Amino acid sequence: MLRTITRNTFTKTFKPSSASALRTRGMADKKVEDAAQAAGEAKDTNPQNPSVISSAGAIGKQFNPDGNIGQVGEKIGGAFSKDGAIGSQFDASKDGIAGQVEKAVDGPSRPATQKK
Repeated sequence: MLRTITRNTFTKTFKPSSASALRTRGMADKKVEDAAQAAGEAKDTNPQNPSVISSAGAIGKQFNPDGNIGQVGEKIGGAFSKDGAIGSQFDASKDGIAGQVEKAVDGPSRPATQKK
């Protein structure tokens, strides 16, 4: 009974509005973007001399759609393809996970020296 009361109270009290949730998400994205920007500007690598984990580096290029790991997602397809919900996170030129790493290491697809 206590569990039911607690659950009902919590959902009524702490249910954020959709506008508030979107605003909070936008602020988090901005903080991540700013942190990646600062890290990229402080790195000694650059788009002409990429880090090994950038999209042109020895490790990072394996995650590209034509790389060894990226090809697996393309073969599975659906959400794992380069345009899918999961696969698109590995596109270094966009705002996904790979894009933030690319900016943090000042890689060629999304250099930190290039402002948004």
